[in-house]
Amino acid sequence: MRGYRLGLRVLPGLLLGLFLAANAHAGGPAFTRLFAPAETAQTSYLNPAGMARIDGSAFAGQLIYGTRFSSFNVDDSVTTNTGGDPRDQDPVIVPSLYYVRPIFGDDWRLGLTLNAPGGFGTGNGPNWAGRYYSDQFSLIFLAATATLARRVTPWLSLGGGVSYQYSSTEATTQALNPNPGDPDAKLEVDADGADFGYIASALFDLSDRTRFGVTWHSETDPDESTNVDLKRSTLPPPIVDAIEDAGNNTNAALRTPQHIDLGLYHEWDNGWSATVDAIWVDFSRFGLTELRVDGNNLDVPDSNFKDFWIVTAGVEYPLADNLDGRLGLLYFEQPVSNEDRTFSFALDNAWGVGGGVNYTRRNGSRIDFNGTMIRTDDAPIDTGVASALEPRGRVAGKNGSSPWALAIEFTYHWARPRL
Repeated sequence: MRGYRLGLRVLPGLLLGLFLAANAHAGGPAFTRLFAPAETAQTSYLNPAGMARIDGSAFAGQLIYGTRFSSFNVDDSVTTNTGGDPRDQDPVIVPSLYYVRPIFGDDWRLGLTLNAPGGFGTGNGPNWAGRYYSDQFSLIFLAATATLARRVTPWLSLGGGVSYQYSSTEATTQALNPNPGDPDAKLEVDADGADFGYIASALFDLSDRTRFGVTWHSETDPDESTNVDLKRSTLPPPIVDAIEDAGNNTNAALRTPQHIDLGLYHEWDNGWSATVDAIWVDFSRFGLTELRVDGNNLDVPDSNFKDFWIVTAGVEYPLADNLDGRLGLLYFEQPVSNEDRTFSFALDNAWGVGGGVNYTRRNGSRIDFNGTMIRTDDAPIDTGVASALEPRGRVAGKNGSSPWALAIEFTYHWARPRL
């Protein structure tokens, strides 16, 4: 049954990464210009109240490409498993679509958003030292969101809506066979689920040139159904069947925590503008809230996650009549202590710097192109000494000497003014 227990350990950790990927939106380099500019259709999701500032219809299509330049380095002096370092990670692509249009005359705005921040995952490989903890996984996350907004006073706009969120996870780990001379078995765990989430937001026009925005995204609690497939196992077939049946009869309620987004925007007479954005994530509430096998509730361990902040700051400045330059900075607070970090959730403090341009075409459409370099801290992991209760061995290490990642964002903005 230890292979089955391994599958249950893998599942919640993979979905943690899903939550972070699902919030990968960018308005500028280093993920700046998010919640207060309210200039494009992207505000339909980032701060729905900002749609009240958009005159006519607007559309935005975005692609974010991300890749890493370093990998986890195994500490061979304490690691008990053979195999060495994991494989290099594959790049990911995050697409998003946003649309805004007036309804009910000039009083209301409708926003429709389709986010597909999928492609998040890793391919550590079946032969590295930590193969019994993490082989490979991929995540797909789809969110279809509808929002409404209305300006209620000259200085206040309100907005909100509902989002239908679907998640799918595929995870593979290697599993020990009873006979030490036998090749490893392979455990495949798939899970998917869906739930509704809610959004509420406000945009305050503090002056003609200064705006403050706030957005709240609710918790979601999808009921994840699982499918388990144990391959190449030398256990007796009835035991393999029992493991797979138990996995297929498992349901896990996973809480994705609420987060609150804050943004400040200011522009000057010379065409310069600046933004400061902050995201607070109620991450201590993240994780499994219920685990049922064959209808029986099991104890859910505390994952010891911490609430954290993401803070960005950026400036935009004119380069030519139809071209603006952009610079940005990013800070990501560590969401888990070193002793609680796992291979499926290997995040640490991170900071980033980016630059980009915004080009306005003669027809009024706009093109954004931004690049961001992100550096994470060492993110050390040590699974602890192997024992009868933990037969997967001890694996320890940290990020390589250059733990950098690159994010490239391209967005096309189409706007049709109201006639």
